Amino acid sequence: MSVGVPSMGGAGGGGPRGPNRPVASARSAAVRTSDHQDVRSAVRSRFGDFADGPEAGTAAERLRTVEQWRSYLAEYGADVLRVSAEGELLHVSDEQRATGWLGHEGAHEQRIAAVEERLGTRLPPSYRSFLGASDGWSHPGPFMYEMRTTGTLDWLDDDDAEMYMDMYTDAYGDEADETDDASEHVRAPVLLVADEGDAQVWLLDSGDVSQDGEWAAYTWSSWQPGLSERYGSFAELVAAERASFERLKGYAGSAVHPEGAEQLVAEGRAQALRGEAERAVATFGQAAVKGSGAGAYLAVVLGAFLDLTYAHHEIRNGVLARPHVIEAVGLEQVRAEAVALYLRRTVEEYGPKKDFSSVLVPELRMSEGGPVVDWIPHAAASAPPVLPESPLFQEALDTARTIALSGAPGACDDAWAVIETALPHWHCESPHRIAPVVLLTDPAFREVVTASRARLLVTTPRGGARERH
Repeated sequence: MSVGVPSMGGAGGGGPRGPNRPVASARSAAVRTSDHQDVRSAVRSRFGDFADGPEAGTAAERLRTVEQWRSYLAEYGADVLRVSAEGELLHVSDEQRATGWLGHEGAHEQRIAAVEERLGTRLPPSYRSFLGASDGWSHPGPFMYEMRTTGTLDWLDDDDAEMYMDMYTDAYGDEADETDDASEHVRAPVLLVADEGDAQVWLLDSGDVSQDGEWAAYTWSSWQPGLSERYGSFAELVAAERASFERLKGYAGSAVHPEGAEQLVAEGRAQALRGEAERAVATFGQAAVKGSGAGAYLAVVLGAFLDLTYAHHEIRNGVLARPHVIEAVGLEQVRAEAVALYLRRTVEEYGPKKDFSSVLVPELRMSEGGPVVDWIPHAAASAPPVLPESPLFQEALDTARTIALSGAPGACDDAWAVIETALPHWHCESPHRIAPVVLLTDPAFREVVTASRARLLVTTPRGGARERH
């Protein structure tokens, strides 16, 4: 694989050094940036701004000096040490644990200048000050173990790029796009600032420079089809990775900043009952980042009404694989709603990708080596627990179900009319129920509740919110 650059000099050997080499097309980089922005917008539309974290956009302004970096890294390192499980931080020494500083002594100006001379270019401001604060760092992101130091910092060469492309090909197999190399995304030469990670590297693009001298930054991971989104600077990348660390820890139930989680769940519930579904999903997501199992659950369940397509993946990863979520909501409700939704979409996708459902519903355990075709009808016939509804709404459900199963002409529309009339009166005393999920899980309503009607179910004020709306 070629990254559009000849072999690079520096610590590794001969050849031209610095940015005075052929670069990949600016147009291809611009196209790729646009693609990432489209994906980013889609994520925001579903989950809100919490998906990026509040720090990333302003990091370049806040992390310009050595002193600012020292303060930031000290705080970040303390968070990592506090919430990480024993044995999780393999690259942290006893001395680092004792001092609470996951870095090293900062590089002095002469050492940084010598590195710049070796590389043939001045380093971007935020990365330069980072090195002045700490010459290397341990665990700067969820999948990055060690940053390079001034002694190991070097340009990405063709051998490096080939190795990382091999990681990508191993991960994606026949689906890997062999044309999806760095030359399609960055304006080489590329500075490799990561030393060791979980199939991930961090890169700075010396050909994409802002007016204040910052270089665009990217991550490259084996599980991503190409580079990450474009970050405006090294500082923005670090801030985004810190936000990612906080999200992952929160969703795992080990929140970095748990304060205010219950308030966010209450706020999200009020939004959901007012019919502000997308706002509520974002608010529940913020609560989940703060470690709320209820917030994580409600974000997934409410999101299923907005788009059922990937609900089984989100339920598997965000509910069934998270003990703190099940504990917060209760096994009975999880079986009645989440497991039933998971089974519906999994059956529709021709079988389970991983047998999470059997943990909560033992009778659904697949026999070892048994064919999926034998499991599908068994799962499809599984009857989840029935959650209580108010008398008025239960009567409407029973009536609509009878109409839908009658097979009469127009039965689906008639059944929907009954549900739509009763929907504003739906309410539940449980703080963990915000919509009648039975309408998505009961096979009788499969043809009644279309995708647009499912969305209408959660964008209609419910539970007394109509009068207050």
